[in-house]
Amino acid sequence: MPLCYSEVLPEIPVSTHEENIWLLQQQHPEQVIKHLEVWRLDDKVDISLLTLTIQSSITALPDLNSRYLFSDEGDLYKYRVDGWYPCLEFIRLSSGDLDDNLGALHTSPWDSASQPPFKAFIIHVEQGVMFVLMSHPILGEACCLSELVSRLRDEYGALAPHLPSLEMTKLSINSGVLAPEITNNQTEHTERDKLALILLDEFRIALSSPEMTLNDDFFDFGGHSLLATRIIGKLQNRHGIECRFNDFFESPSAAALAKKAVLNSPPQQIPSLVVENTSQQAPLALAQASLWRAYAAHDFGTIFNLPFALDFIDEVDETVFLQAFTDLIKRHPSLRTTFHVQDGQVFQRIIPVEHLGQYRWFWHSAESGGVSLANEATYQFDLSRELPIRIRFIRDVATGRQHLSFLVHHMVVDEWSINLMMEDLASAYLARAADQAPVWATPALDFHGFARQQAEQGTNPRHLAYWTRMLQGAADERRKQRLCAPSEGQGSIAAQWLELKLEQGSLDSLYVFARGHDSSLFNLVYTAIAVSLHKLDGLNEIVIGTSASGRTAPAFFDTVGYFTTMVAHRVEFDEQESFGSLLRTVTHTINDSMSYADIPLEQIQQGLGMTAAEGLLFDVYVQIHAKNALNGRLPTPAGEGIRYRQIDPDKTESMFGLQFEIMEDVLEGERRLRLVITYSAERYSRDWVEALCVVLNRLFGLMTSTGTSACRLADLALQKEA
Repeated sequence: MPLCYSEVLPEIPVSTHEENIWLLQQQHPEQVIKHLEVWRLDDKVDISLLTLTIQSSITALPDLNSRYLFSDEGDLYKYRVDGWYPCLEFIRLSSGDLDDNLGALHTSPWDSASQPPFKAFIIHVEQGVMFVLMSHPILGEACCLSELVSRLRDEYGALAPHLPSLEMTKLSINSGVLAPEITNNQTEHTERDKLALILLDEFRIALSSPEMTLNDDFFDFGGHSLLATRIIGKLQNRHGIECRFNDFFESPSAAALAKKAVLNSPPQQIPSLVVENTSQQAPLALAQASLWRAYAAHDFGTIFNLPFALDFIDEVDETVFLQAFTDLIKRHPSLRTTFHVQDGQVFQRIIPVEHLGQYRWFWHSAESGGVSLANEATYQFDLSRELPIRIRFIRDVATGRQHLSFLVHHMVVDEWSINLMMEDLASAYLARAADQAPVWATPALDFHGFARQQAEQGTNPRHLAYWTRMLQGAADERRKQRLCAPSEGQGSIAAQWLELKLEQGSLDSLYVFARGHDSSLFNLVYTAIAVSLHKLDGLNEIVIGTSASGRTAPAFFDTVGYFTTMVAHRVEFDEQESFGSLLRTVTHTINDSMSYADIPLEQIQQGLGMTAAEGLLFDVYVQIHAKNALNGRLPTPAGEGIRYRQIDPDKTESMFGLQFEIMEDVLEGERRLRLVITYSAERYSRDWVEALCVVLNRLFGLMTSTGTSACRLADLALQKEA
């Protein structure tokens, strides 16, 4: 429990800089990096005299020993604590522990109410004495470490003019290992060393793991394919560094990946923010246009509703939640976009922030009597007249807990966007709970800018040629064979679903198996699904659809909008091929295709000579939901957080014959995996789908034993149990 400084010390108003950094510390502590510098002291340095010098400097610069907390009125103030001792610490270590301890100091959390923003350390090791200074960015206006060191040197010399001057050798810790700092007269790091440090920095930011080292495995720290996509884009955008998707899986450490990365182009210019103007209108992005045509084909019904639902385990302040979500709608123009048709052309328009009061999109639980989550999920939007989002709290009669209906139309968001929104919601809720406006770490570019960019550039012919070449002949094969009962064109969208849960032991084995083949969990489960369908229905080949981020422009990685494209991959079966070999082939096929995934499936099918009446190229669709942001906590100033869990929707509609959703979550520190299978009620029986689950389970079980990788497909006895 921090001291209540306001009772004993005067309240000092904070500057705008201090307030912004303090708020950023609360919202995004992983983005606030403390300054840390290390020196080796000369043997002739008088430690007692240096101690006096440090004490004197802390006394002369009282901000170094400040604390920050709210007054009784709810305003942020700082309080200058008398004395110097909280800012100076003496440590004795073995040399082997020095690097680890410095890393722990550097990454340790900062409690602004109980800890000073500055600390000096005098560390004794076998080889001598190290001098360390560490300051928080909140001191940016009050203290610069280089200026403080100059002050220490001057004061040390003034106190003892008869002694040698304060001699210190600065050390570098950029690589995770202490070494003399490189000067202009010394040999520079090699190009690979520099690349490795850049990669490591991006790994640390993406994974919120500042303790990562050059040789740590990206996937061991929670990395997955979506994060890899983000990092690849940012490396190209910020540094002109090109990395292949496959290289991430084959060389998942910063040091190893740097050996394959190529510095071959200058960083791209980030486009300027689009100035909002209601007289301007934007075309649909390519993926949006395809989705709109499918939306129209289904009579503008509810097929593209995204009905998310949350169960709040702890009580949430609905008024604060409204304020926070309003911040999101203001920040992300897609959430306040309407769609219009004029002269046969569809366009989108942003509702100005000042007009938001004219639209109803939020309902408190007190207003939701008699309304159910199922009712909300089937609401039919009029995208020309209302916001494409509805937020409604509903009080559960049985438990008394708050449920949240979070309904949004697919035209304005994709899964990547949902994760962005939940991150921003956490930041905004924390700020509003503290009666502050949120401070965003980066601006969010307008999706309309991306749509205009695509309209100007058109379809990439090289990317389209890639897909038509890879899928040549697949349409003919599809016409010859289909899973279960065929259905022409769109057919019925009525669907049923079931869930396949994996035991923790099996899940661990799957991760180990995937990493042993330079693959991902998604690619492994994808391959297992393909092999199971092959065994169950005797297919020679199968085309499987999946989703791709569609975010080929890294500048728009933090933009909420509909970027997602559907892509298709062909899997051919050779009974003499081993399962491990097939897994590697599938992995390389999928990973290599991701950089071409900006082409909508509709255009690919046209390039293959397919007509709209033929429906989709594939019956089977596989996608992964990794690190689901709909399970988590809303942070609060008190620190305990408000827990929430996703409520699975009842899946009654689907565009696909068979849809597999790989649900990869970490709940309460435990990794979990579920497989949700949605199937066309018109074309598949429940008995057939359950038989497929038996085959899948048997294949997953085989991966816990040795020899499965080398086992030929012909020798996989999977259907015996079906």
